[in-house]
Amino acid sequence: MLTLWDAPKGASVTISGLKQGLHQLVLNRLSEMGLDQGQTVLCLRRSPFNGPVVVAIADCVYSLEQQIASHIFIQPLS
Repeated sequence: MLTLWDAPKGASVTISGLKQGLHQLVLNRLSEMGLDQGQTVLCLRRSPFNGPVVVAIADCVYSLEQQIASHIFIQPLS
């Protein structure tokens, strides 16, 4: 399965779920940010040297490190 960490720059994707094992506080924060199942996300930038991925959700922009982004399952928009 693809994760948000795998999303290429410029791709619009839909969040299909979250991996088990994330701390409840992290899950709560992701939900506050709008990273919920069914949400459309645009990958704006992939930083070099395994730096964070920058994504846009609605009118907000977030930077997520690999440790978090690799726990968010995605599906490409068709």
